[in-house]
Formats: sequence, C-alpha cells, structure tokens
Amino acid sequence: MKRLKKEYINYQTIFWLFIIGSVAGFLVEGIHAVFRRGAWENHSATIWGPFCIIYGIGAVALYLVSLLLKERSAPEQFLMFALSGTAVEYAGSWLQERVFGSRSWDYSQKFLNIRGRVCLEKTLVWGILGLGFAKLALPLVMRLLEAMRSNPWRIGCAVLTVFMAANLLLSAAAVLRWRDRRNGLAPKNRVEAFIDERYGEDVMERVYGNMRFE
Repeated sequence: MKRLKKEYINYQTIFWLFIIGSVAGFLVEGIHAVFRRGAWENHSATIWGPFCIIYGIGAVALYLVSLLLKERSAPEQFLMFALSGTAVEYAGSWLQERVFGSRSWDYSQKFLNIRGRVCLEKTLVWGILGLGFAKLALPLVMRLLEAMRSNPWRIGCAVLTVFMAANLLLSAAAVLRWRDRRNGLAPKNRVEAFIDERYGEDVMERVYGNMRFE
C-alpha cells in the first residue's frame, strides 16, 4: 500500500484527475442537455473555463475508491461507488446552499430523494459509473498518469494550480456579489464595484444559467 500511495496518490495525480473530470463533466452535461432539450447548457462552476467542479471531485473519489477496492467483489465496489458518489453530491449541494444561498441541481421531484440534493436514481448512476471506471477505465487512467510525470507536466500542474486558485476565488466572489445584488445590496468597496461592472447580470446568467437562489 505504501508503494501504491507514493506512485499513484499524490498532489499532481489528484490535481490532473480533478481537472480532467471537471472538463469531462462540463462536456457530458452540455451534450446531455442537447439530447434532452435540444440546446447546449453551460454547467461550468467557474467564471473562466469549462470546469464543472462537482464532476472533478467525483472523478477523484472514483479513482481513490477504485484503488482501495481493487481486490473487492463487484457488488461491494458498486455499493461503495454509489455511496461515495452520493456523499460527494450531497456535500456539494449542502456547501453551495450554505455558502452562496443557491442550488445548481434539485432532485425534489425524483423518487427517494433526500432534501432534493440526492436521489436513488443518481445513486445508482454513481454506482454504475464507478464500476465501469474500475473495470474499464482505471488501467488506462493509470497508464496516462504514468506518462504525465515528466517535467513539462509538473510545470503545467504548477501553473494551472495558480490559475485554478485565482479562478475559484474570483468565481466565488462573483457569485456572492450576484447574490447580494439580487438582495438589493450596493457594493461596499472598489472590488465589489469592479465585480458588478465586469460580471453583471448578463454575464452571470450566461455562466450560471442553471443556478437558482433560495
């Protein structure tokens, strides 16, 4: 297990999985919207770039659970993937509501949901996705990560880490200011005034069209 952690569980590995999962989630949600509603929908969680953060976190969770349960039976793996994915989704919804007073998904109309944050259907989907990842994708992912250990990838990881930190901070500030504007609060300083000017209603509606404030 020590060797496994050293080679496959480190910051660079987790970071790239997070980025790949976030971009893949953005594409999956957009394509899904095209098939269901006939139009592309932006499900990015950031101001800059196509990053659906909940999928990035989910990808990391699937990877870690896959490594930890490699020797377990398929039913055991399915159960753990379903539970871990559901936990990530519930925590993401809870944190978003607590911090920003908003929601980006609501399963209240789904069968066996918990406060609209998670539901049985999505739990089963997480289990199926996780099992498919463990059985089909994990060997390919591990080979890809092996090839991404050279210096250019390390430099790319460092640069993109700084970019994502700034991206997440700006996105959080823009959403908080969006919430305050909707509550009729005027900007209190130059930073908030800049956010109002640069990231007004049109921009926020375009980026976060699926976000709803409580």
